[in-house]
Amino acid sequence: MSQAQIDLIIPGLLKLPAHELDELALQQATPALHRLLRFARKQVVADCDFDDILLRRLGLKQKALPFAHAIQQAENGRAVLFRPVHLKADINNAIVFPLEENSEDVSLIIKGLQEFFKQDCDIKKLPDNSWLMILKSLQPVDGVPHYLSALGKKVTHYLEQAKSNLGWFKLFNEMQMFMHQHAVNERRQQNGQLLINSLWCWGADQYDGEKLSATQWFSDDIELTALGQLYGADAHALYDVKNTALKNDVIIIDLSLLKALKQDPHADLMSLLEQLEQQCFAPLLASKVKITLHTAAAINLHYQPRMSWQFWRKPVSLFDLQGQGA
Repeated sequence: MSQAQIDLIIPGLLKLPAHELDELALQQATPALHRLLRFARKQVVADCDFDDILLRRLGLKQKALPFAHAIQQAENGRAVLFRPVHLKADINNAIVFPLEENSEDVSLIIKGLQEFFKQDCDIKKLPDNSWLMILKSLQPVDGVPHYLSALGKKVTHYLEQAKSNLGWFKLFNEMQMFMHQHAVNERRQQNGQLLINSLWCWGADQYDGEKLSATQWFSDDIELTALGQLYGADAHALYDVKNTALKNDVIIIDLSLLKALKQDPHADLMSLLEQLEQQCFAPLLASKVKITLHTAAAINLHYQPRMSWQFWRKPVSLFDLQGQGA
């Protein structure tokens, strides 16, 4: 049996704030991670988003992934995922900011959208605080990156791109006007809170029937798990990595650090790293498999078990790699 080839995708790993973590405590808590960092071969790559990494890994030529089709399994191509956001726009730029999770204000805004635009679409809430919009006649915008990839970035070109789909552009503008005029936003403005003034919509892209039935897929994210199942992969939770015989092609995706960095300033980063150590790094290195660690930063790491015999290599801290590759 051939040795498993592991693609381990952990965006945010090389962008952690060093001042929030005790370096010595981190090394002691994550020995397998630091063994990989020490012995792996570094490959300089261009910064990218995790959905771009997946597109390349899956061999897809399209601009974005069919998340909505994976969730809905609809054949008409009229579904799109979305999250309410604060869009800060000026003459030259527009930047997406997240809103508080499980917010009653967000629920009230969405309830209003459901009622006011019920002739245009149906809206369903998903377990991860995203929503699914199923349009009744229009085609949604496609070619848009995942919500987590868009947060904190300039997105003007995607908003301009939407103008080529006139029906969608008209409906989207009407929804923005509805949100802007909602009583919730009047109160939020008086309280100095971010306005719920736009939607970030993604995942409406085409699925062309590709299959990866020989691939093992591990993720705790419901959208990514649905995507793996759509492509016919053998899909599991991250917890199952240590209990599964790894073979052939393996894709492991964890978004916990990215979510913490972009959405939750109070997240316990050390606990998240310790969980990654237990669920991914320790069992993978014990399995003696080949690993490519995709960090969505300027460096990928390629590890093979025989590299650990190179005892002359100096220990490497997680923070030693930050900023390299430029």
